[in-house]
Amino acid sequence: MDKGLTRRLAMRNGLVLTAAVVTMGPLSIASAATAEEQIESITWALPSLPERLFVPRDWTTYVGAIMSLVQEGLLTFGDKFSLEPALADRREQMNPTTLQYHLRSGVKFGDGSPLTADDVVATFKYHMSPGSQSLLASFYNSVESIDATAPDEVTVKLKAPNVQFAFTPAHMAGFVFKKEQFLDRNIGTPQALPLGTGPYKLVEFAPTEKVILEARDDYWGPKPVVKRIILKAISDRPARLLAMQQGEIDGAFDLAISDIEQWKKLGNVDIKTAPSLGVYTLTLDHSRSPFDDIHVRRAVAYSVDRKGLVKALLKGYGEPATALNPPEMWSGVLPAAEVRAFYATLSNYPFDLGKAKAELAQSSHPDGFEVTIPTPNADPYMTDIMQSVVENLKQIGIRASIKPIDNNAWITNYTDHGELGMQIMAYYPDFADAANYPSLFFSGDQAKKGGMNGSNFKNDQVDASLKIANENAEPTTRARELKSVFEIADKEVAVVPIFWPDTAMAINNKYEFNGYTAFWYSVPWAIRGFGRK
Repeated sequence: MDKGLTRRLAMRNGLVLTAAVVTMGPLSIASAATAEEQIESITWALPSLPERLFVPRDWTTYVGAIMSLVQEGLLTFGDKFSLEPALADRREQMNPTTLQYHLRSGVKFGDGSPLTADDVVATFKYHMSPGSQSLLASFYNSVESIDATAPDEVTVKLKAPNVQFAFTPAHMAGFVFKKEQFLDRNIGTPQALPLGTGPYKLVEFAPTEKVILEARDDYWGPKPVVKRIILKAISDRPARLLAMQQGEIDGAFDLAISDIEQWKKLGNVDIKTAPSLGVYTLTLDHSRSPFDDIHVRRAVAYSVDRKGLVKALLKGYGEPATALNPPEMWSGVLPAAEVRAFYATLSNYPFDLGKAKAELAQSSHPDGFEVTIPTPNADPYMTDIMQSVVENLKQIGIRASIKPIDNNAWITNYTDHGELGMQIMAYYPDFADAANYPSLFFSGDQAKKGGMNGSNFKNDQVDASLKIANENAEPTTRARELKSVFEIADKEVAVVPIFWPDTAMAINNKYEFNGYTAFWYSVPWAIRGFGRK
């Protein structure tokens, strides 16, 4: 599955996603490498490479893996998902709707020109301009204005308090361009490679095939450990494995979880895994029969063998989902242990076909019904999940079937809110905030054409709590309101969470990499704990 897919969906449909931390600690990047420690070159594999390297139009995970080494935002993510300084060495919350960023001194673009506040303003305004057709435009929906209030100062004014805007400058939506490059219609092509302030500069780009990066001697931060990085597209999974076995590549991102054991057998490879913060879930259309019946929804929930699916599909690299948010998504709001304790108080609907039959018997469809579930054919997990769910539903009297469907057709139907019924959804976030997923899948504002609430779930109390959580940065308040949201969503079976998968990568075991997280594609990974053993 293209993990950029659902991110693009959310942004295209006008949702602002993000979470605020005003106090920022030191940037956790590797210390400067000595000449002896430096690595001349590494070759890395990605499942695909784009035709163009221009984040506003080519917003995918794999573009991020490249451009996060070339471009930077005002902020970045730490290993625990908190916000840390990058191009901005200081951020101040002047009032609930005004943020001020002070730029680090001495920062230069790859061509040697200095970073200015005008470059930051031009980048933000490009995304905000309707004519730009930026896929990241909706990250800026809450912005009233952005101005260079000093040569080294940028001031952002919001239309209303918005806790989630704080993360926008830290991921791909915040990668800063040199102002003049926006005038070049060819930006992102081999003839007009984007400049950035990051530790590497682009020196060669063969669309869909190869990218070559070279370390910058004038980078403001620590000296990069690797002098030259070659990124190659190897779409075939066995071919990637063979390339690693034969020493043609030094590592690979985005391994299929089902392939991990094969990679481990190579012997010269270390496998790194981390919670992806993604979720697979079923949505059930509350606005129409049969899923407008709470007993039908509970029957479906009890029919999903989450533990069995994690064992069969994820091989243990992931967890059964007891709610929509993976525990790590509550970062900055509640510790993971407290989240798990809270989730234990919810119904969770464990796999139990006896209870499923009992719920269906109490419903307005005691003899069952027929349902066809459109299933995108690009993600094998979705098909495998639905095959399991369909067989379980048949055992309780629901005559379910799968309809394989092209991804684009599925996306169009889902976002148009046409015939929704039951849907299988996979979603991966751009940042860790507890209000992210519920704002997408539980908000009444998203239960319409263009929205992500495929369950058409509407609840006034949920909307009121989400409003408070999205406008108030105080953790205790946010925790209280979001707990209320999850309690109501659980009671009403707003969605049926399935599992939280891990993300995995491979690296030649002569190297180490200690900075692998769910957001590997948004941070300068080659200087975040990467080096020789």
